[in-house]
Amino acid sequence: MIGTNPRRPQRFPAALLCVGLVSGIGIVFAACGGGGGGGGGSGNAAPFLVTAAFVGAGPSPAAGDTLILTFSETVTLASGALLTDADVTLSGGATLGTVATAPSLLSSNTVSVTLGSGVAFAPATTTITLRTAGSGGGNDVVRDASNQLGVAGTAVVIGTSDGAAPAIGNLTIAAIDDALNGTGSAGGTLQIPANGFTLDLAYSDNSAIATALTTITASVAVSTSSGSQPAGTNLLSFLTTVTATNTAASYQVPSTVTFPAGAVTFSAIVADVSGLGSATSTFSATVRAFTATLQPFETTNNSSQVWFLDFSRDIESFTTSAIAGGVSVDITTGSNGTSDFEDMLRVLGFTTATPIANVQGGLDSNQVVIARWKQALVDNLDAFYAGANIDFTLTQPGGTFGGSSSVPYANLGFSRVSVCGASDLAGVLGVAIFDPNNATQNDNSVTDFGGTRLGIFLHTIVDSGFGPPSSSLFRQTYGTFAPSLTGTPIGDDADDDDRLTGVNTDARADAIDTALADFARFIAVVTAHECGHSMGLVQNGAMPTGLYGNDSTNFPGSSDGHIRNTGLFPAGATNIMSPSLSYTTAINAATAFNTLNLAYLREQVLYGN
Repeated sequence: MIGTNPRRPQRFPAALLCVGLVSGIGIVFAACGGGGGGGGGSGNAAPFLVTAAFVGAGPSPAAGDTLILTFSETVTLASGALLTDADVTLSGGATLGTVATAPSLLSSNTVSVTLGSGVAFAPATTTITLRTAGSGGGNDVVRDASNQLGVAGTAVVIGTSDGAAPAIGNLTIAAIDDALNGTGSAGGTLQIPANGFTLDLAYSDNSAIATALTTITASVAVSTSSGSQPAGTNLLSFLTTVTATNTAASYQVPSTVTFPAGAVTFSAIVADVSGLGSATSTFSATVRAFTATLQPFETTNNSSQVWFLDFSRDIESFTTSAIAGGVSVDITTGSNGTSDFEDMLRVLGFTTATPIANVQGGLDSNQVVIARWKQALVDNLDAFYAGANIDFTLTQPGGTFGGSSSVPYANLGFSRVSVCGASDLAGVLGVAIFDPNNATQNDNSVTDFGGTRLGIFLHTIVDSGFGPPSSSLFRQTYGTFAPSLTGTPIGDDADDDDRLTGVNTDARADAIDTALADFARFIAVVTAHECGHSMGLVQNGAMPTGLYGNDSTNFPGSSDGHIRNTGLFPAGATNIMSPSLSYTTAINAATAFNTLNLAYLREQVLYGN
């Protein structure tokens, strides 16, 4: 739940309330009421060559010039040994010449070879790879930390160095911000399923990235459609490329690839088009197989999590009265034959007692406005939950809760939330059942959940918004239409039919569009927040126990079941699961779930033991 007494002044001190299934009520203002630590696993496979670049004074190699070799992992060099033609395979009869100087390490995974007299190869044409040691010779110079000799891999074309190696700025899972992935001050270790997540890289270079040469390895053996791949194998060909550009890449682990349970460290190297490779970047996580208990949207019985948006509650009606500097929206208890939702739209001036007939498809102006607003609500919710196995519907699905507020997940095909009038708690925007890991289907339309109404409450924001000052964005947006603020309701102007259909595009038409869109956006944020609680957001504690809820030390302003991440959003925007919410932050286009909350909803991370 969101409380009405914020820590600092808010324009709209309205709160969201989330009710715990077991432990009671969590209170917050204006909303309802990680990481890369850990790791380990088995040793890497033998190192292999990732990329190669020629460095010289002219376009063709000469004695004393340099060949830069980047390997798939940290390597060491045999003391005093020379890296010669015997250690590598070069195409087209090329040669490193008579090498007379021992190679050196430029970085943990990069080796510099000084070319000898008689060197001959063609940059951009000649390919090179290590030669696996055997009875006929082979690499005896390059080893990894466990003393395994480097082996032959896919031959790479020798490029011409552009003078600056690429650098990986970030490696993470599911695009989760560092503050939430365990590498930040909040600590923790991301817990991920065996597949389905993405590996995300951000990098930079002074030219361009050769994305086909990207190397991604794991510290454990991995099951693939081509059999088990030893630790240290380049997994790029087994992953699905979501995007790969000159600045970033995202690779999804498909269902054909399975990581074993336990600690894992991912490693990534990128190469540029000149043949230079980056240092190795690593990220550690813990793999845990989904169970029906831990998986939020288990699909054995239900193909997706369905949310029915219920607008039918009718337990009160509303009038308005003047107050100093504004208007109060007053509540009259008792059904009046019209849903409380529609009563609130009448107060806002979205509908009128005398609607214009036959505006569109046989619908009058009231019906057009309501249909348009509801669709905007659903569209916003779909955008907030993009990529998650969650659907919102305006149509009542089959089945009932049978008088229960929650039923086992497999026993019903949907959850429900009421979009309605007033809360029975002062200043509350929404109340929902908190359901860790989405273990049940929940009925957030109950009017007596331990003495408290559940639902999304339009009255709270309208009553607050109609108050002073008159210069508030809320008053400026809705005062044009609200009759209590001397506005003209939609449908009371004879030209509103053309405005609703787009024929008339004057200033009032723009005002109608803005009012409907912004109010739908605001209520969508509140609804997304409350439904989020009923699907397991935001469990307290660091990953893998929780999703950093209630960590006010590392995320100031967080509270029980909520997390504030001001620094992760543009100015004026907020995390949907923040403990406080203003009208302006809610309608900001950048307001969304934080990256960890969204990764949980997309089942790319999981919490709990």
